[in-house]
Amino acid sequence: MENIFNLQGKTALVTGASSGLGRGFAKTLAEAGADVIITGRNLEGLNETEESLKQYGGKILSVIGDMSIPVDVAGLMDEIASAFGRLDIAVNNAGITHKPNRFHEIPIEDWNRLISINLTGVFMCMQHELRMMVRQQAGAIINITSILGIVGLRPELNPRASYIAAKHALIGLTKQAALEYAGDGIKVNAIAPGWFEGTNIARERLSIQDEEVARKRSEQIINSTPLKRNGKVEDLDALLLYLSSEASSFMTGQTLVVDGGWTAC
Repeated sequence: MENIFNLQGKTALVTGASSGLGRGFAKTLAEAGADVIITGRNLEGLNETEESLKQYGGKILSVIGDMSIPVDVAGLMDEIASAFGRLDIAVNNAGITHKPNRFHEIPIEDWNRLISINLTGVFMCMQHELRMMVRQQAGAIINITSILGIVGLRPELNPRASYIAAKHALIGLTKQAALEYAGDGIKVNAIAPGWFEGTNIARERLSIQDEEVARKRSEQIINSTPLKRNGKVEDLDALLLYLSSEASSFMTGQTLVVDGGWTAC
């Protein structure tokens, strides 16, 4: 039974791998035996991730890049093709947030920047990933959405309509790609995390919010979560491995929620 989760000989891409969930995803895939390609905008963080993967013995390709820039996406995929000749698993994780504003007060610059990375960037990555996987007639794509791709957020918790719109749209992209490419042997699924500690988004949110506001927000979130805690990066390890491996061979077009019960309320 253990062999069904073995990723030996597989090549896996993780975007947004400079820290947080992306780094955790890269470690999970490397530990399962995959050769791993990591990319992100933070060179120092990317180097730290690369160093943490060396213990697993697989090949590592680290590529600095911004997934909202078409030439960076194309360049990344060219490097993957040159180094490995194939792509078996793609985890589209890169994302940002911005300062909270009410819906009617969001600056168009903030909207455009977030949509360009959180949605358009994933769309561009998926196009390239699918091209490679169609040639192979096999592959697994895992998009990292959010519980805010399923529900909205109460005003007192400082929602960003742009973030919620992008994460809802990712679920739509996941479903449509799953339907279009099932005949090519490609699985396309999504993970919707709830409130997690140690992520890039969480750190970015703290840097642009008043400390006291952030503390009260965190308390409200934990009190509204049935399991009464935030998620940890390792809470997603087994699910990522499941979706990346043959264990999920009959699953596509699905969004799996890991939120401590938040959306069950």
